[in-house]
Amino acid sequence: MAIVSIGNRPDLTPEQAQEVFAQHFAGKYEVVRSNAVRRNFIVKKSGWSGVGVRLKQDKTGTTFVFTGLMPNMVLQVLFGGVASYLFLRSSWKELEAEVSEFIQSAPEFQPPAATETEQLAA
Repeated sequence: MAIVSIGNRPDLTPEQAQEVFAQHFAGKYEVVRSNAVRRNFIVKKSGWSGVGVRLKQDKTGTTFVFTGLMPNMVLQVLFGGVASYLFLRSSWKELEAEVSEFIQSAPEFQPPAATETEQLAA
């Protein structure tokens, strides 16, 4: 599991985040809504490799929590378990790193610039 904090962005919704991901990864990966409780959407590289993403808003700020997974439920049922985890983990880690890099560099996820008054007060 990886966590990337993006400062305080209470205006950002999971749907907006999913749209930003979908635009960025268009033509490379599929970005689909997740029905899982702890995931808002999945960046799907293949049926075997993906990253489940959740946008978390709390008093301390806005964070993305994400983890590698097997996005295809049929494959999960048939081939899930420790053995598949061992074989697929490196692919999941690569995709997690790519997602982390994207979150940290995407202008849509940067905190809003401080106003001149806020800069003078600091």
